[in-house]
Amino acid sequence: MDTKSPLPVSDGPAEPDRLIRFTEARETLGLSKSTMYRLIERNALPRPVKIGALTFFSQRELQSWIAEKLAGRGEEVGDE
Repeated sequence: MDTKSPLPVSDGPAEPDRLIRFTEARETLGLSKSTMYRLIERNALPRPVKIGALTFFSQRELQSWIAEKLAGRGEEVGDE
């Protein structure tokens, strides 16, 4: 009998958040630059952080956003 949990369980502290550059966030999400800006403008994507001329995203916020989108699959009902 297998008593292992299907999901890994961590007893340690959560990983610290890190900032990722706009390009890495875009590649992670698979979105175009214009789509990223449109989603940011509509507050449909986590707000980026500007440091000087560079734009960064919280990796943790993006992962949470992705998890929300995955959890919401199947909730939208279309005409069948």
